[in-house]
Amino acid sequence: MLPSSEDSGVLMMKFLASFILLLLGLSAQAQEINQMYRPIRSLGMGGTMLTTVHGSEALFSNPAAMGKIEGLDIHLLSVGLGGRVPSTEDLDAIEGIDSNDPSTYNDLFGRRLHFLGTGSAAIALPYIGFGYYTDYTLSLELHNPGYPEFTTYFRNDSAYYIGGAYPLGPKTFLGLAMKRVNRWGGDVQELGLTTVANAGDINAIMDEFENKGTGYGVDIALLTQADTPLNPTLTVVWKDVGNTAFEKTAGADAPSHIPQNLGAGVSLGFDLPGLDWIVALEGQHLLDPDIQIGKKLHLGTEISIPFLDIRAGINQGYFSYGAGFDFFIFRLDAASYTEELGVYPGQSADNRIMVGLSIDLSFDANFKFTDNSGKKRKLKQRR
Repeated sequence: MLPSSEDSGVLMMKFLASFILLLLGLSAQAQEINQMYRPIRSLGMGGTMLTTVHGSEALFSNPAAMGKIEGLDIHLLSVGLGGRVPSTEDLDAIEGIDSNDPSTYNDLFGRRLHFLGTGSAAIALPYIGFGYYTDYTLSLELHNPGYPEFTTYFRNDSAYYIGGAYPLGPKTFLGLAMKRVNRWGGDVQELGLTTVANAGDINAIMDEFENKGTGYGVDIALLTQADTPLNPTLTVVWKDVGNTAFEKTAGADAPSHIPQNLGAGVSLGFDLPGLDWIVALEGQHLLDPDIQIGKKLHLGTEISIPFLDIRAGINQGYFSYGAGFDFFIFRLDAASYTEELGVYPGQSADNRIMVGLSIDLSFDANFKFTDNSGKKRKLKQRR
C-alpha cells in the first residue's frame, strides 16, 4: 500500500527539521563554494533550485523532480557565459597592461578576475532521462609584490548523466541519478607573473593545469508535494553520495574529489490572476562543518507572466536578481548575484553576472508540441 501524500509530507518535514539542526554550532574556514550545475535561473533566485526545477533539467539538480515530467521533454541546448563584474579601476588596470613590461601589472595586485562558461543538454521521458553537462571556471588574483604570482583556480567538468524517478505516492517521488565525470584541474596553483604574461590567451593558462581524472558519482533525492492550495513542495537531495573521487588519467596527481552535498528545500506556489508566483527556501552543504551557516542558506522568488519571468533572492547573505524571456523554443536568461569568498557573509563579496541562451522542446502524452510559454501554463494547471 502506497503512503498518502499527507503522510509523506509529515515525514519530509521531520527530515527537513533534522537536517537544518545540523547547520547549528558548526566550525568554518575561508573558502569559495565551487559546485557543478548552477543554472542561471537559480542564480537569480538566490541559489534556490531543488524544489523549483522542472523538465529534463531536473536530472542535474534533483532527479526526484523527474517524476513530474509528462510526455517528452528535450533540453536541446543551453550555453552560458559570465564572471566577476569588473569595476572601473579593474578595467583601467587591465587596459594598461603591457606583456613586455612587468611593472604595468602593479595595478592588478589584490584584484580578482573570474570567468565562467557552461553548456548542457538533456532528454527525458516520464521517470527516466539522459543528459550532458560541462563547465569551465577560471579565476586569477595577483599577489606578493616581492615575487609576483597569480593565485589561479581552473576547473573543467564534463559529465554524462542517466537518472530516473520512482513514484512512492500520488505526488511523492524517489529519484536517482548516476554520472560519469571527467575533471580537468580543480585545484589552486600559483603561476608566476611571467607565465601568465607570456600565455597569450586563456587556453595557454588552462594548459598549465595538467591533472586530469575520471570519476563516477551518485545523486539521490526524495520529493513530495502536498495537494493543497499553496502546493507546498518539500525535498531532500544528496548529491555525490560519499564524495565523488577521481582516478588519474593525466598529470602528476588525480584532481580533488567532488565533496558530497546534502540539501533540503521547501517552496510554495501562488496561482494569481495573470501570473504565477513561487517562493523557495533551501539549505545546502548541510553535512559540511567547514561552511558557516550564513553561506548555506538560500531564499528565492520568481514571478512568471507569459513570455517573462522576474526573479530575486538572497544568496549567502547577498541580494540577487534576474530575468528570463521566452520566445517560442528559445529562452534568454540573465542574473546578477554575489559569491562570498570568505568565512561568513559580508567578509569578501565577489559580484558576478551570468547570461545564457537555451533551446527547449516539449511534447505532451499525445505528442502535441508545447513551447516554453505552453509549458508554464501546463505547470500552473498541474499545481
